[in-house]
Amino acid sequence: MARKPQSLQRIVATDAVLAAWDARRRREAAVAEAIRGHLPRSLADRVRVANAESSELQLQVGAGAVAAILRQQLPALLAALGREGWKFSAISVRVQVRATPPPPKKPPPHQVDRSVLQPLAELAGDLPPGPLKLALGRLLRRAG
Repeated sequence: MARKPQSLQRIVATDAVLAAWDARRRREAAVAEAIRGHLPRSLADRVRVANAESSELQLQVGAGAVAAILRQQLPALLAALGREGWKFSAISVRVQVRATPPPPKKPPPHQVDRSVLQPLAELAGDLPPGPLKLALGRLLRRAG
């Protein structure tokens, strides 16, 4: 008889290692949400919880300037987290710079087929003087 597939939640809950990882992820997400509530949005978006398992909360940021600003906020943040029930004795900040991907290459310009330009040139010759005739003339000169 075929077995019914188990839900992912049930698999995670029954496996001890996966359950521990999930519990850690949930705790770090809850701490991150609490931190975001106490920091300005421009700063909170750049802060990531690295480790919330020990008595010392470890935060990661992507730049030294962000770390300097965050370090100025740490005493107030530690007190606010304590009022919400998070028991951390200290908060440390680490700078973890990530490599930026190379910028995308600009695609080569689309080359216009000369057979397409011939009807436009005939149209431009038949039009009376005006803005449309001038625009077609410019287009034909640029296209070659």
